Amino acid sequence: MKSNDSPKILIVTIPLRPMPTDFPPMGSLSVITALKKAGFNNTEFYDIDYLRPALSDVLNYIEDKKPDILGISAVVSTAYEYTKNLSLEIQKRLPETTILMGGNLGASAEIVLKKTGVEYICTSEGERTAIDFVNCWKTAKSKDDFKNVNGLTFLDQNNEMVITPFQDPVEAEKVYDIDWSLMGEGEKIDFFFPLSHLAPIISSSFSKDPRVSDSHRKGKRVATLAGSKGCVARCTFCHRWDKGIRYIPVPVLMERLDKLIEKYNVGFVNFSDENFGTDRKWLAQFILEIAKRDILWRVSGMRVNTIHPESIKKMKEAGCSCIYYGMESGSQKILDVMEKVTKVEQNYNAVKWMAENNLYTIVQLIIGMPGETQETIDETCKFTSYFVEQSPNTDPNALSINFAQALPGTPLYEIARRKGQIGSFIEGEEKYLYQISDRDARDGETFLNFTEYPRLLLEKWHFDIQRETRSAYIKKWGMDNYYKVVLNSSRFKDLAEMKETAGTTESGYFADPARQNEIPLEGASLPREQVSSDATDATQGIKEEVRLEQGQIPSVWSLVKQKSISSIATFYPQFFSRNKILIPIFVLANCTRKYGFIYSIRLFFDYLRWLLGDQFKKNKNSIIPEYISLRKLLRKKVFPDIEGENPSMANLRKGR
Repeated sequence: MKSNDSPKILIVTIPLRPMPTDFPPMGSLSVITALKKAGFNNTEFYDIDYLRPALSDVLNYIEDKKPDILGISAVVSTAYEYTKNLSLEIQKRLPETTILMGGNLGASAEIVLKKTGVEYICTSEGERTAIDFVNCWKTAKSKDDFKNVNGLTFLDQNNEMVITPFQDPVEAEKVYDIDWSLMGEGEKIDFFFPLSHLAPIISSSFSKDPRVSDSHRKGKRVATLAGSKGCVARCTFCHRWDKGIRYIPVPVLMERLDKLIEKYNVGFVNFSDENFGTDRKWLAQFILEIAKRDILWRVSGMRVNTIHPESIKKMKEAGCSCIYYGMESGSQKILDVMEKVTKVEQNYNAVKWMAENNLYTIVQLIIGMPGETQETIDETCKFTSYFVEQSPNTDPNALSINFAQALPGTPLYEIARRKGQIGSFIEGEEKYLYQISDRDARDGETFLNFTEYPRLLLEKWHFDIQRETRSAYIKKWGMDNYYKVVLNSSRFKDLAEMKETAGTTESGYFADPARQNEIPLEGASLPREQVSSDATDATQGIKEEVRLEQGQIPSVWSLVKQKSISSIATFYPQFFSRNKILIPIFVLANCTRKYGFIYSIRLFFDYLRWLLGDQFKKNKNSIIPEYISLRKLLRKKVFPDIEGENPSMANLRKGR
């Protein structure tokens, strides 16, 4: 280790999705701000996720910078492949550079440390660990010196894992204390603080609010801000390093908001919290203060057991246009498996009260959890049908339906390991991390099947939820209203324009290599088509290249020619209500479109075997013997422990 009072530090993000979103890299910015406040001014930021240069250009850029410490922000476990490729190559080119990684990928610490070029992993909030790490780095003579840095995992001189105690949480008033000037100016500001008429989040979340058209909001920008960090729940599919929740004091939050309003002319705010407003005293103070600022805002995550009609009404009066909730299922059994600590009746109340107050929301679902059955899916269909029956303005296609995805550090992942669905040891786990790299939870090709049913039937469940929801809407509000809502939804109304500009945009991790220098380009446009800042938007990732001719319903043949098979169900929903026997064929055809012919043939034969025999077997070994939290099932030793695994990983596998 070198002794250096001012080490050169480079913090990098890595690509998270095929296209960048306007959600700012808050974690990286917060860590860099903390480092600079601690006196480490020779700290730079390289936002690979935004810039999307080719990997070769990334490597050349980092090699040219020659940082003493390279910090990699791997905020999700699906970042494994890119992180491995990047770190191993930097290790070859710059052997003297110390590589520190932060983010949820750290839940797979043993794999990362033994299979990639990462030397140290931050397993707590980076703001404190990063400062302690750099201070230690300046004088360290060996790896053993880092044993005194809390929130760190690494391999010692004997190649044994060292996991230091978690850091104490950052004080509430210092949570996401970001120096936004680190973002730069010009083009990057236009991307992360987009003008309202260019921001996808406006059409997906704000457009139903007539206040959007107020003349004094013209030319305003959209900002993303956090009012809290953490969550009161511990859902069994969710990993986090944070323990509990901290609400940023309202005066501090308002001061930050006022700076953004003044500097960037902000008129719309996306509050990115996972657990907004559970503290009712905080919420009351927040409503009082934000009402003074005449901005429109939305909430990305709120719990259904914390709201009531009066609070929703007050939020709307204070400028709220949209609230998203983590409802996840319409079945109490599945909510209990997820450990949501909510009641299905609270889901029903939430959508009812939102409609009564004319506020926008969508239903976000996770299907295919252990214990999911046709019965629980029917219960979810009943709930989504109730959702669209509350208002004719509700788009029955605005459902966000994801398959349960096992992420390291969660009970769901641990059950998959114990059932043999994920390899028990390093090679098997790494294979799974490769499998989910650069994939999202909508991807039916890579999700693990935790149910007793064939995968094709899970795809059918996905379709059935949408079909039943459309049918319920049409029965209540009629076909004319249905087509009116569909043609005016953010999913379709701008697709003709999208089609015309499709040739000028690129997607994927390695697009736009010329953008590697982060230099604002005068008069330049956004780097590519931009998606909304919140991954929960129903419109994200499912927009289809459907050409609409002057708002007319496209013909079936037109949709087939445009390779938009799934949109047939959207534009001709009654056909599938009358011809349910054809649904498996349609679902199989759509799977062929999405995943390819060979994969779909496997799905078909798997389904056929189940249909001809497996479903008649009685007393099968159920994946989940009782409808209780997956965490409780692990504690009760319902599934056998894995012999010979590294005991040092136990705390990391539990999450926090």
